[in-house]
Amino acid sequence: YQRRVRVIKELTTTEQEPDQNRRVGEISISELPKLSKASFPPCMRYVYEWLTTNHHMKHGARLQFCLFLKGLGLNMEEVRGFFRSQFCHHMDSETYNKSGHDYMIRHLFGKEGKRQDKKAYGCLKIITGSPPGAGDCHGCPFKHMDSKNLEKTLSGWKIPRGVIKEMINYSEGQHYQIACTKYFEFTQGREAKFGLSHPNQFVVESLEGSISNTQNSNSSNTQISDTTTAAESGQEHQVKEEKMGE
Repeated sequence: YQRRVRVIKELTTTEQEPDQNRRVGEISISELPKLSKASFPPCMRYVYEWLTTNHHMKHGARLQFCLFLKGLGLNMEEVRGFFRSQFCHHMDSETYNKSGHDYMIRHLFGKEGKRQDKKAYGCLKIITGSPPGAGDCHGCPFKHMDSKNLEKTLSGWKIPRGVIKEMINYSEGQHYQIACTKYFEFTQGREAKFGLSHPNQFVVESLEGSISNTQNSNSSNTQISDTTTAAESGQEHQVKEEKMGE
């Protein structure tokens, strides 16, 4: 987890970083099903679940999600393979190759066109960017979903009604990032002591919480072990004294 957090932080905060110098592979494609539920912000969880359910998504979502995966540290070949595996549920490889989807991924990784390395979208760009149309799944749920669909989506993720109501209130007040922060606090079970500005930052904070919980657990186990050892030692000492007294 610590190495993953370091990598994602670097990819999120660096404006331009040569692809060949990037440390990759800290998070693998196989971990996405679990990670999407535990550590993805709603905008990326929704896109991921849309893709893995419908095996297709439009251009805006492909851009948003591909760059997010890239920002997590996945390498280009992993991302290419993932998109191909999803889209080829409904098309053969030849059709996929002609679709331009694979070219887009190579382009975003700086391997085609002007060969510019693209950054993952931050919250502001997602919120103020082109809104999703019919059949789209990109954007910010708190900005672009109506209250009914937002409630349905959050209920499907087992968010309690009271928490959903609070998020919708923030959403209707145009406080989209605060609503997302409330989602973070519920799903992570702790206060968010940061200002949320980027989907990859959400993942970083989630994983750092996992590190902290693991360390605290290990520390508690060590203290329990030390206490137990001390108690056992004290008992042994008491037994020896009793035997000597006899």
